[in-house]
Amino acid sequence: MLVLASRQYRHSAGIQRLPAALLSLGSAFGVTLCLAVIVIDIAHAADHLDLMHVVQAACDPLSVLTFVFLCAGFAVQPAVRRAQHRARRRNTISFTAQLEPLWLRATRARPGLSQADPLAANSEDPEGHLHRVIVEIRGAMIDPRITFDISTDDRDLLERAESHLVGSDSALAATLPVPNVEERGA
Repeated sequence: MLVLASRQYRHSAGIQRLPAALLSLGSAFGVTLCLAVIVIDIAHAADHLDLMHVVQAACDPLSVLTFVFLCAGFAVQPAVRRAQHRARRRNTISFTAQLEPLWLRATRARPGLSQADPLAANSEDPEGHLHRVIVEIRGAMIDPRITFDISTDDRDLLERAESHLVGSDSALAATLPVPNVEERGA
């Protein structure tokens, strides 16, 4: 477990490192506890009782540390995933709110799926709704029958929203201005 947790720590970033770090510490304490027990057994067999008693004093704290860090590492994993999911949902809702004025302009210039079925646009999950917004904006941009130009800032926002949807926005997350937008239905 120490090798796997250490490897996971190296391949993770940000808060994802916390569970791997806790599991690495718990595993390291567990390995140390195993070595202490081996030393105790060898010292007992070799009749070095003084060494056995010295090492034996370390077993209780090592047992507690192993247990605490392993349990914490396993308990923190779902909490970290849940926190990341909530943060992603907040960012998705934020992107949708920031793109809404552009989306309204785009759907006025080129009516899309949202105009044909407005109930479907509101019943989707936030990521599905953001996807629909992006597709309709992009559709208005590439439709040769209409002229729909957007500013450089709007284009950058659109690209950040697309990166967010495909999951490659970790580097952009720190630069994203997130307005205070309430979640609907959550």
